[in-house]
Amino acid sequence: MVTREERIEQLYMLPKKGAFNLLWAAAAGLGLGWWIYTNASLPMLAMLVFLMMTAVPLSHVAWQKTRVSVTFNENRSYQRLIRAKGVIAIAMLWVMLGLMGGYVSGYFALPVFSGLSAMLIAGMLVVETWLDTRLLRIDHEHVTDSLIGFTKRERMKRKWEKE
Repeated sequence: MVTREERIEQLYMLPKKGAFNLLWAAAAGLGLGWWIYTNASLPMLAMLVFLMMTAVPLSHVAWQKTRVSVTFNENRSYQRLIRAKGVIAIAMLWVMLGLMGGYVSGYFALPVFSGLSAMLIAGMLVVETWLDTRLLRIDHEHVTDSLIGFTKRERMKRKWEKE
């Protein structure tokens, strides 16, 4: 079994491998989509380009994190819950971007978009918390997303203090 510190290190190093490619793809999608949208030609094509250039790289990063996290424990229940957590995160990303696309295309109004987004985000927070609680019962060394974020902030503070 891998210790919590080793897990944090593996998960912390994971985004550094493809962070530049992720930012480049997201910026290119945003730029191309915005250019097509502002020229008032084919707004749906612009939305599709934006969705593909942001959702695909972010989905890839989420799946990589899931694949790394599955290796931390041999327990089948732990691996099943980790995979479920990864699939739910990717689905949430695609559904939110789909909601944005529906709003931009005029399929539904702003109040509907806001209400659906709020319910989706609240539901996601509840499900993520429940999954993390179950994972911590199975494996006491499980690393939650908040712990990864806290570790990143602490490392950035130390780095800034050294400079």
